[in-house]
Parts: sequence; C-alpha cells; structure tokens
Amino acid sequence: LFRKHGINSELVLIANSSPTIQALVAGDIDVVNSTGSAPLNAALRGADLILVASSYNLMPYAMVVSKDVRSPEDLKGKPMAVGNLGGAVEAALLMTLEKLKVNPKDSPFIRTGSEAGRIAAVYSGTAAATVIAPPGLYKATSMGLKMYVDLGELGLKYPASVITVRRSQLNRDRPLIKKILMGFAEGLSLYKQNKKAATDLMQKYSRLSDQELVSKTHDYFVKHTSTVPLVDAAAITAALPAGKTAEKPSGDLYDNSVLQELIQERFVKQ
Repeated sequence: LFRKHGINSELVLIANSSPTIQALVAGDIDVVNSTGSAPLNAALRGADLILVASSYNLMPYAMVVSKDVRSPEDLKGKPMAVGNLGGAVEAALLMTLEKLKVNPKDSPFIRTGSEAGRIAAVYSGTAAATVIAPPGLYKATSMGLKMYVDLGELGLKYPASVITVRRSQLNRDRPLIKKILMGFAEGLSLYKQNKKAATDLMQKYSRLSDQELVSKTHDYFVKHTSTVPLVDAAAITAALPAGKTAEKPSGDLYDNSVLQELIQERFVKQ
C-alpha cells in the first residue's frame, strides 16, 4: 500500500517504545506506530515530535485477576503487576482501579517486565491483578485467570495506536507524510473489510501459529479501530502525566491537519 503511493518503506520491529522513540528523535527512522505514552512523554520533555494519526483511541486491555478476586473489595491493598512504570500498562491499571473505586495508592505496583511475567505474577498469586491486551489476554484466560473487566467496554480513552513523526519533518516534507497517511488509512480499511488478509498478515508478523487466537484478536480490535484515524483530544489528555495538561495544551502535541486534507479531498470518509 505504501508502494502504491510512491514510498519505498521498510518495516522495523523494535520491542520497546523507549528505544523506538529514541531512534525517531535521532533520525534513524522516520515514522513510528506505537502507543501514545512514549512519544507524548518525549514531546513534553521537548523532543521534536508530533502525533499525526491515531487509529485506536480506547484502552486495548482487560483486567485479569486471580481466582480469589470476586469484587473490587478483594483488590484493595493487593499488589498489581505492571511491565514497567510510566507506560501504557501502568496507565491502564490506574484508570481501571479508579473506575472500580479502588485507591491505587493502597496497591503496590510490582514490575515484572514482560507480558508473560505479568501473567505469571497473577497466576502464582504474587499479584492480584494486571491488565493484558489480546492475544496475551486469551492466553491468560486459557490458563484459568479471570477476565474481570474489559477497559474498552468501560469507554476508557487512550491513544493506543498512534503515528508519530518529527515536527520538523512534517513542516519540511508534508507531501511525504500525507502519502504515508494515505497508505496507513488504506491499511486500516483493509483490516476492517478483509479479515482473511488481515489475519494472514497478523500471523506473518506476530509469528502466532494459532489461527483461532489470531481470529479472536482481530475480532477484539476491529470493533474500535477507526478507518479515519484522527487523533482524539480526550484520549491525548487521558494519557498525559498528572499536572502536564496545564503546562502544555494537548493541541500542541498532535496535528490532524493532514488527515483533515484527506477528508476534504474525500480520500477517506468521516
């Protein structure tokens, strides 16, 4: 789809958001598709970054709990498993606990690193709960952990899948960014309209061999994936660290103008 618009692209998978954003800031890569926390935090620290699209504006996680948890009362004061502090998982846990009227300050957060580590912590009883996105969510439930609440169904806003570029690059080469977003928007349309093609690509790049798991993951995400990936101001505000909203307006962190052009040109339909 990118070649269709004259772009010779190379897909590079970097396992962690922090080195991905560092590579973007350094100019080693030109476009990043990631969760919103890392680029927003970097921009708040002065990095030359701007979000230009967001295809998923809800928390893509569910809270999974140990078999002993039956009500929010059972979570009070219990440890919660996170990957690393300051990321999307911690933000998701904080939002969920607040929604359940459980004071996060009463629950220690245990850093476990990987998703597998979070699942293991709940399974062993070291932690009472964590949040997991598909396909890991379905692996966790197959092990006997309970899905307590789906954060997307709660309507919790969050920029879960954003496109970030350097602001200077957007100003210098706007036509290139526009072509990239044209390819991205067409990819989103394909994802929603052609499940077979979408799941084949998911299997190729995720290296998951379980077709049922891939199918369930697609079904989970496709419900709330936007084919007109405008950045959602409420989702951005929800992802900002406490106290940062007043210091830097969320509108300084994203730019929907390229996508608005595509809407006006009827390349995408709102």
